[in-house]
Amino acid sequence: MHHLHHVCSAALLGVLAALPSSTWAQTADAGFYATVYAQASRLDSTTFDEVGTAGFGTGLKAAFDTGFGLGGDVGYRYGNGWAAEVEWNWRRHELASLRRAGTAVAGVTEGDFASNIIFVNGLRRFTLASERVVPYVGVGLGWVQEIDFDLNSATLERAWSDQGEAAVQVMGGAEFAVGDVWRLTADLRLLQIGDVELPAEEGVTGRLSKPEYNPLSVQVGLRRQF
Repeated sequence: MHHLHHVCSAALLGVLAALPSSTWAQTADAGFYATVYAQASRLDSTTFDEVGTAGFGTGLKAAFDTGFGLGGDVGYRYGNGWAAEVEWNWRRHELASLRRAGTAVAGVTEGDFASNIIFVNGLRRFTLASERVVPYVGVGLGWVQEIDFDLNSATLERAWSDQGEAAVQVMGGAEFAVGDVWRLTADLRLLQIGDVELPAEEGVTGRLSKPEYNPLSVQVGLRRQF
């Protein structure tokens, strides 16, 4: 998954760098904007240990279905190609399987790995001469309000969670004018939190040791410029 993230990041930057510089407008209108979006999120399988009363043991491997996310941002365009924004993002990845040594772990019927994160993003926007399409790239630093791993049975809810972790994301995409003030947005985002230590929160004691959380998402949104 780390290699995939690096390849995607290089590809995004490379495509934009390859576009002729003469197509970029030198200025754009300054002002505020706000966006709401939905996303499909892919989380690679991860290995970790359970230390505590759940009794799942070590050498666990969890795989996940395609996740779903929601979010929004409020930002400001400086009129020189740069923009800054504050973003909220929630996403959830439902558990597809939990195995140890290739065998399904008994006592787990469902689960998920989810996060709630606040980001501060910096973006470089490239306004084309037509001003109808605006590609952009950006990076963001995030504060993890909550990261939560649930492994439930039919009668017992078990949760491990933490907060205060740091997150980093890289993004690349474009916005498309659909009127004077409305824009559609579409982009690819690579989020990195890395290994996390999750203390028990509900239905169990102990901790989950070092599951990885580095999702890759595609998102579409609706933006209003002011």
